[in-house]
Amino acid sequence: MKFFRRHFLIFISGVFALFAFGWSVFKKLQQSSVTHEPGENLPDDFVLPEEAKQIVHRSDGMIFRVDRNRKTACAFSEETGELIWESRGEENFIVPGVAFPIDLSPDGELWVANVGRKRLEQIDPKTGRFIASWEPQEPFGGCCNPVRFAALSGGRFLTVEKGVRRICIYQPSGKLERVVSDELSQLEVNYYLHRVGNIVNIYDTGAKKHWEVSHDDAMAIS
Repeated sequence: MKFFRRHFLIFISGVFALFAFGWSVFKKLQQSSVTHEPGENLPDDFVLPEEAKQIVHRSDGMIFRVDRNRKTACAFSEETGELIWESRGEENFIVPGVAFPIDLSPDGELWVANVGRKRLEQIDPKTGRFIASWEPQEPFGGCCNPVRFAALSGGRFLTVEKGVRRICIYQPSGKLERVVSDELSQLEVNYYLHRVGNIVNIYDTGAKKHWEVSHDDAMAIS
């Protein structure tokens, strides 16, 4: 087939445009795969999501929070802000430091970390009544743990533990399922959890690291 010069230039331009498009798609896919690598380094311009700084749990028109000064877990009306109930857990919450996390599982279970007693306590979200406690088969180390946690589907727990400085996933029985990381920075104030859909994001701003864990299967995304 005989090509005129104009047709040839159009052909070359088309090939170049196709190559450029393919290269841009490849780079985006490459960047996407890096985004989900466990323990990735945070970019220099990383800004911690505001939701990770002040986590609020809502369910059935109620907002759940903890009051560290009063050492209580509380439920408020989302509409009026009125206090619905206040709970001190099974035998009072012991809160020696700044850590006093609370979480609502995808199954609707409300859990509070009694860090001084090194266990999690389940609270009835409607009444604040103590239901049950959970702790690992091998007790948490240090004076108080876990300093952060997420209640996963099916009764599993993700914990962020100071002292030993690690992120773990435990089975409902308390058996250690696996260690996600044992390379956390020293200060617990660097640790943050933030949920996005079915994913729990764990940030360590001291080590400049980020991990992602799925709620359903409790397996890190890789």
